[in-house]
Amino acid sequence: LQVPTKFAVASGGKRLRPIMCVYCAEVVGGDFRDAKDAFLALELIHNGTLVHDDIIDEDLFRRGTPSVPVKFGGKRAVLTGDALLSLGLKYAAKTGRPSIVDWLSEAALKMVQGVALQTLYRRQLVSEEEYLYINYLKSGSLFETAAVLGGLMVRDDETVAEDLAGFGKHFGNAYQIRDDICGVYAENRDDELSRNDLLNGDISLPMIYALDSDRMTEGDRVNLLSVYSGERESIDLEYVQEVYEETGALERSIGKMKGFAEGARGYLLRFEDTEAREFLEQLINQFYRDFSPADRLKVII
Repeated sequence: LQVPTKFAVASGGKRLRPIMCVYCAEVVGGDFRDAKDAFLALELIHNGTLVHDDIIDEDLFRRGTPSVPVKFGGKRAVLTGDALLSLGLKYAAKTGRPSIVDWLSEAALKMVQGVALQTLYRRQLVSEEEYLYINYLKSGSLFETAAVLGGLMVRDDETVAEDLAGFGKHFGNAYQIRDDICGVYAENRDDELSRNDLLNGDISLPMIYALDSDRMTEGDRVNLLSVYSGERESIDLEYVQEVYEETGALERSIGKMKGFAEGARGYLLRFEDTEAREFLEQLINQFYRDFSPADRLKVII
């Protein structure tokens, strides 16, 4: 399993969650090296869940390269995901902090619940509230854990942990909405094939807002729902972009994303003004405040 495991871990991405973990350690007065075992555990568990997600969703690509099940086969992919989860637990144990193990275990369970609900509701219409709950389980909970782990490795303080959790949760909720938007504005053909929620039958916030809009024509509604339900297997992404823009769904989704981002900033401002806090604020600006789908900014999966 050494080859597929290395492939899964080294297949790209900007390591946003471990970066958040180490900077949150510095935000509370520690050193980034204090969080080494915690962020290794976090990243290994995250990558393990991604491998399993690709098996469930039958994704062809991950981060612009062939997914583990495509490259190594389904059986080896299952074992690869299991190996990564096991390695994550090993590094969690090395921290010597039961609270770290508890947070990671809870986050892993929430991610599984999120994927289970997403699979259950595939090709079904859900409310904004249900979407946001799945959103938190799938994405917000992992960012929440990343932020808390960094702080706990330095200070075992409940108030500090709650503030970092609020920061990470809101950042992660905004991140998933951003990912929804960028799935419609795919950078390249690989992204389009692997991350198109409409074709996969996965609900997205732009889709929810478009269907809720009184500016949606009956023809556009039929076209989108025929693809979402699986009756049709293709659709022009530029057409989908036009529908989302004309119905106000895109603008509304960006507004919701930025609302979560500002919530994350509010929690972050409760900490002392340091270079680490400044960096995390810049991260919020880069990903959310200055975001424009037309720029086709690279998305971390």
